[in-house]
Amino acid sequence: MSEHHHHHTVASTNDINRSFIIGIALNVTYVIIELWYGWRSGSTSLLSDAVHNIGDISGLVLALVAFRVQAIKPFNIFTYGFKKASIVASFVNSILLAFAIGAIAWEGIQHILNPSPVNGNIVMVVAFIGIIINFGSALLFRKKGKSDLNIKAAYWHLMADALVSLGVVFAGLIMKYTGWYFVDGLAAIIVAVVILFSTWNLFKDSIIGVLDGIPSNIDKQEIINHILKVKGVIDIHHMHIWGMSTNENALTCHILIGNMENIASIKQKIKEELEAHNIKHSTLEFETAAEECEDINPINNI
Repeated sequence: MSEHHHHHTVASTNDINRSFIIGIALNVTYVIIELWYGWRSGSTSLLSDAVHNIGDISGLVLALVAFRVQAIKPFNIFTYGFKKASIVASFVNSILLAFAIGAIAWEGIQHILNPSPVNGNIVMVVAFIGIIINFGSALLFRKKGKSDLNIKAAYWHLMADALVSLGVVFAGLIMKYTGWYFVDGLAAIIVAVVILFSTWNLFKDSIIGVLDGIPSNIDKQEIINHILKVKGVIDIHHMHIWGMSTNENALTCHILIGNMENIASIKQKIKEELEAHNIKHSTLEFETAAEECEDINPINNI
């Protein structure tokens, strides 16, 4: 069996819970500040961004609840527990982000068509606070997001907010020195486009997870190649790979072997290969050439 190493570090539950709670608390504080100064200064850009941030806070709360729910132990009806809830939550988060992008773009168009005077200093200061809070909150999830799609969703939500705040800072700077108030709307549209491109993979991965497709971090052909190198394995068919949660994958397949004498050794080596590819839940059915398997078409029917 060829030597290869795959490291998949999953952050501790307490660490992730703390990150979510800190991120939610910081963003709630910022929304209150943004609403207050947006109302006092008459800045529609700050008010609309505050509404956008409220939506993102809801997304973070949803992600935290899903993360906690997936820890519930399996029982009679839900034999996998509620692990799938984390995938559903990541999908909902991607939809919320899509709505946020639409809201930002719409608000930007309105500001271009109907520009109004805004206090550039207040806009810059408040937006700069938003950059610090959102970027700092995003860093809480940066490394953790590599092992969990749901945490990745939280990371992109916060990075999106930081980008929005950065755009508002530049808009405030330009408005202060030029009086070109339409720039506020233009910046919002540019930011919306940037967010759209940067979060496309998140949306795609969540769709794959909801529909039980093969997770993007799993290379099906690579797994097949490594299993075929296990001594005693002749062929593979009926292979199915899907995500049980945002950080756990499962596999079922039929393994064609020469004889049943070394089945224990073969099974152990295959399990090791699968775990090296971040598949810890596997159901393997072993067959010999003497057995008949429905719809069997080795390799081409996997």
